[in-house]
Amino acid sequence: MCKIINLIVTACLFCLSTYTSAQATYFKCVTPKGTTFSQFPCSDNATSHTITATEPKQTGKEINYTKQLNELERDTVISNLEAELRSNQHKLAILLREKDRADFKQQQRLNHILSADDKKRISKDIRNTQKKLDKQYKKDKALIEKRIKKLQKKIDAYQP
Repeated sequence: MCKIINLIVTACLFCLSTYTSAQATYFKCVTPKGTTFSQFPCSDNATSHTITATEPKQTGKEINYTKQLNELERDTVISNLEAELRSNQHKLAILLREKDRADFKQQQRLNHILSADDKKRISKDIRNTQKKLDKQYKKDKALIEKRIKKLQKKIDAYQP
């Protein structure tokens, strides 16, 4: 534990020394409990050490990452919109399959009836059911296509 604290103190002293001047002095005291580093002598057997900066502080060139970050964000938005667009296109295909399945089921219902009176009554019921199914399908299809157009406009707006 003491060694960790000593290392932290040394690092802090080193950092402070580079900010204040090119040279700094610190004291190192070795005790039975461990080694201590300090700005001031901590015992009679303290040894003095000097830190000298060999190179001036160097910094890298300033880079503005705003353009790159904006491009990454735009790419992310586009990929999310394209994923949502694909999702809506799949929903449209699923909706069509469900409509076809319901139509087929109604046609099968008509084929199972044998008597003429029942066939007329059932065919009228099937027409009404299919009208309802078609109406609901057109409504759902229009809603999904509207979403698809809206997403496509957003994607086009983000494209360079």
